[in-house]
Amino acid sequence: MRKLDLSNSLGSMIFLASKSMERAAEYEFKQKLGLTSAQWKIILALNLFEGLNQKELADKIYVDTSTLVPIIDKMEKNGLIDRKPDPNDRRHNRLFLTKKSESTVDAIIEEILQLRKIMFKGLSKEEQESMRPLLKKIIDNAEMVLEKD
Repeated sequence: MRKLDLSNSLGSMIFLASKSMERAAEYEFKQKLGLTSAQWKIILALNLFEGLNQKELADKIYVDTSTLVPIIDKMEKNGLIDRKPDPNDRRHNRLFLTKKSESTVDAIIEEILQLRKIMFKGLSKEEQESMRPLLKKIIDNAEMVLEKD
């Protein structure tokens, strides 16, 4: 039986780098802003794309729509999101940031910039820029697999 060497796998290393970055961000946002990983991602997505419906939002932050429902319910209860009926489709609601959540956007962005400094420490600007097209190519190739349907 064959065995896969995950310790030297480029795919595993990319996955671990991504997960490590996500876990560090989750910790910092919880400690400093009291936001869960999903909450700060939702706030940023709605800051960029105001008035998304739940499916559109789920697609933007790469989560399942059913996973998103209780998070949105809690955020609405906590005054972070407003649901408004979609004027073109009564079956859907559109999601909007409240003044309360809008006031956190700058802090979220600042925290992301600080985390980037920490995570990319020891990498020159040139090294960081050289990774960009390589990672983009991997992402594009993975998306092609998903578009086969």
